[in-house]
Amino acid sequence: MLSDLLKKENFDLQRVKLLRHSMNHKRFKVAYDANCVLEYTKMQVPGFYNDVDLVLNFVGDQGTTARLVGCYKPTLVSQPIEAHLFSDKVPQALLAHPQNIYHELIETNDYSDLINRLYIDWGKGTVNWSQRAINDKPIIAIKSVPSLEFKGYEKIVLMYDQLKQIIDNQVTYENWHDALKSVHAIYLITDLTEGRQYVGSAYGADSLFQRWKMYVETKHGNNKRLIKYLTEHPDYYRQFQFSILQVIPKTILQKEVIELENLYKEKLGTRLANGLNEN
Repeated sequence: MLSDLLKKENFDLQRVKLLRHSMNHKRFKVAYDANCVLEYTKMQVPGFYNDVDLVLNFVGDQGTTARLVGCYKPTLVSQPIEAHLFSDKVPQALLAHPQNIYHELIETNDYSDLINRLYIDWGKGTVNWSQRAINDKPIIAIKSVPSLEFKGYEKIVLMYDQLKQIIDNQVTYENWHDALKSVHAIYLITDLTEGRQYVGSAYGADSLFQRWKMYVETKHGNNKRLIKYLTEHPDYYRQFQFSILQVIPKTILQKEVIELENLYKEKLGTRLANGLNEN
């Protein structure tokens, strides 16, 4: 339970405020998209942070779950909202609110290691976005720190074991899963043992994620030449390197994806004797 974490640090549950912001709330969505969640949280009605020692800031996730995005300590400083109190990145629309004032919140190291890793179940009362921690919440998950960081499609270079690690750990590598599902692509498999290459394409609902998941499960992705190759060299799959040649929007037709795939096969000569494409 969330209270277990708070009690270990001797926090008074009545003096800990829990906030769950909904992505369906228009003003918060503006703040979230502008990376201004802390600034948004500072702008609340007078007295909002009275008798509060710690603020745990959550963003609504699927259903009634919530993801921790910030840990703050309130001070006694409050005043009318003025533009000079915020950086230029804060949208002007957020500054105009008839009831809100500015509250100073200081980011704290308390539970900062759990930011974007701690998930709780807020419960049925999601309308009650502001609650005291006396209303206890079950902890759903604490994500592991991923050892493989997603830095963009063009920088993906993964060995088979690394790809398997990503595919098999949805909670830890959720951002990888989302990224691989969101685009079509022309990809390249290079066998580092002998330098042979295979060009493939990914399209469909889960696109690149589903295609690469098949390689994790089967080692060969049901490709005839790869099946034959691994029959002759059963351990070579561990030296398979996966990368992306071209990212393609999901709006493109399947026919166009296959045409691009064939173009890359021709450019790289992967249909030749030293390649791994059958056709």
